Amino acid sequence: MAAPTTTAQKNSVITPATYISAGVLIGLTALYGFLSTQMYADALSDTAYAMSYWFGTLLQVLFAVVIIAVALRIGLSQGVGKQWLLVGLGVAAFAIGDIIWTVLELHMGLDPYPSLADPFYVLQYVFFIAAMALAIRSYSHLTPVRAPLITAGVVGLILGGVVYALLLGPHIFPAGTAELGFWGLVVSTLYPLGDVFFMLAPALALALVIRQLGAGRLGWPWWVVIIGALIYALTDAGYSFADWSGSGLTATLEMGWAAANLTFALAALVARDVYRIR
Repeated sequence: MAAPTTTAQKNSVITPATYISAGVLIGLTALYGFLSTQMYADALSDTAYAMSYWFGTLLQVLFAVVIIAVALRIGLSQGVGKQWLLVGLGVAAFAIGDIIWTVLELHMGLDPYPSLADPFYVLQYVFFIAAMALAIRSYSHLTPVRAPLITAGVVGLILGGVVYALLLGPHIFPAGTAELGFWGLVVSTLYPLGDVFFMLAPALALALVIRQLGAGRLGWPWWVVIIGALIYALTDAGYSFADWSGSGLTATLEMGWAAANLTFALAALVARDVYRIR
């Protein structure tokens, strides 16, 4: 009589719960994308428009909750938990800015620039670069980080020159304080440069560190974060350019911030699984 055979079950890094959670988040973001196109087409009633507006705003809150929950699940006693907490706090700051802006525009009929929302939008840069710095530092005892930092800095300077040539030089600086006011000029300059020096350059430095380290699956979440940083930077820069050049804003461009913060939330879900089985 032949002995019964058994097949070893292969453990998957990414759990079914993560696939389900990711599917829900992507589905909600896709729904907001559809609603956004309807909002830009003036195809919604006033009530439906307001509900859609708040739906997009509260979606940012959901992304922040997911990331912070993952950070707490990993544990703040670990360096990686602190890194994800910083990413989550950055998205939370953006969400607070969105709530303020929604109240100002939707319910008060105001369109101020700059507004009370801007300090919270800027805070996402602060938390993001702090998270990238902690992540790079955590790898510094395993691999040299000087070359990646220098490379990212050079690329940042080049992209900063592009921002100047396309946006700051021809549009923002000529407008100056006479058109924008002092704080308006500061904010208008900070956003496109912040995208380069506080989003793209730190993300690129981390990518290069991970690449030379060969971090394997431990690097997966950060690769996803890098994609999110790229989406965020392109959206912010594209929004500024469309506004100043007069080419017009679109629903697709508006969706960029939701897509970027969605990507950060998906990265956090991946991190939860990666460090669960470490």
